[in-house]
Amino acid sequence: MGAAVQQVAGGVPWLGHVIQLVRDPLAFLASQREGPAVVRLQLAGRRVYLVTCGEAAREVLVSTVFDKGGPFMDTARVLVGNGVITCSNTDHRRQQPVMRPAFSREQVARYAPVMGECVTQVVDGWREGERLDVEASMYGLAARVVARTLIAAPAGREAAETMGGALPVLLEGMFRQMLVPWPLLHRLPLPANRRFQQAQARLERAVAEVIGQYRAGKAPGDDLLSLVMAARDDDGRPLDDSEVRDQVLSVLAAGVETTASLLAWTLHALAARPDVEYRLWAELDCELAGRTPVFADISRLPYTRQVLLEVLRLWPPTWMLSRTTLEQAVLAGFSVPAGADVIVSPYALQRDPAVFGDPEVFDPDRWLPERVTAAQRQAFTAFGGGRRKCLGEQYGMTEAVLALASISSHWQLRNAGAAPLQPLPRFLLTPKAGPLLLARRTALSGGPRAVGDQR
Repeated sequence: MGAAVQQVAGGVPWLGHVIQLVRDPLAFLASQREGPAVVRLQLAGRRVYLVTCGEAAREVLVSTVFDKGGPFMDTARVLVGNGVITCSNTDHRRQQPVMRPAFSREQVARYAPVMGECVTQVVDGWREGERLDVEASMYGLAARVVARTLIAAPAGREAAETMGGALPVLLEGMFRQMLVPWPLLHRLPLPANRRFQQAQARLERAVAEVIGQYRAGKAPGDDLLSLVMAARDDDGRPLDDSEVRDQVLSVLAAGVETTASLLAWTLHALAARPDVEYRLWAELDCELAGRTPVFADISRLPYTRQVLLEVLRLWPPTWMLSRTTLEQAVLAGFSVPAGADVIVSPYALQRDPAVFGDPEVFDPDRWLPERVTAAQRQAFTAFGGGRRKCLGEQYGMTEAVLALASISSHWQLRNAGAAPLQPLPRFLLTPKAGPLLLARRTALSGGPRAVGDQR
């Protein structure tokens, strides 16, 4: 038997710690690191166990005692149903073999030229001196890539763009539903509820059109969704439309939101750090010399990848993960009952000063192979962990490296105003910032000032 888990002070009747989480969830979760490795919260009558150290978090993500569930996953099912991201461990054993081939290294290498073409198409529309809405541009890029690689029927592009347009409203509504899990409240005819329902209805219509085109044979046959449509369950039965719908929405949500968010955060972060940007340019100019990057270049761009990993450390799109205990467990010496909800916060873990020195500093060099520690690997949970680690990690990182390399080879982005970069914690973590000013750049010839650095 483990020790009893202490409840965090400051809760109020009925709502528990909802007020703190609404007011500043990132600071509230990070502040719990000062206490025990496991603490207890109350979310509107729901008892939740928060893990505050990397070692215990890894156990939650790796051990089969902890299944997909809890407030984050239960709310995610509102959007994506029982797809590969949210399904139980039992269903995952059946779904993963269907989805995994589409994300193999060989398949991702085949996607890479298409990813490069999509980046070129988006960037070709940029103009010198333009104020760029970075979030909208990166959503458009990610939607284009998903539509050409994973869901390639004619309606796939519209569905991906619909997902990109609907996500801000959906994520805000899902955040409310996660913190206050009272279904009747979210069905009231309030303006926010109506916006959520309308966005969800638009998305459902777009996905139904996609499925209809695949059923009618209007798909290329070699993309992810074609594999899903051709799959059979243990009884030899094909997936029905409801099961296919869940996988389509899972692919759209993960493929559009996470990559778009990562690239948007990265471009904003580089605009504020010319020194990091200069080192990135030096690598790109040396290895690419102005040409379009390809899959074979990725291994020759280690600093580009380090920049992206550091962005994921500071601003992980999935800032909260949740699981449910299948049986009573002892976690970091504390007793957690069967059926309990357990929360892991990648955002808080990845800013732990005991693991990452100067955690608020944007330092890509902390990901140099000789500097990475076992504690950092445990605490870095942006892609989840264990058997349920993100299937699309290599797909997303390949797209992000190619996009960042292509953009930064030819463009310099600078802040167009004084608005600071801030995280906006909704159901996923999105950047809150103004537009960036576009300026073309040429190859380095002597230092940052030669390419417009005005420090």
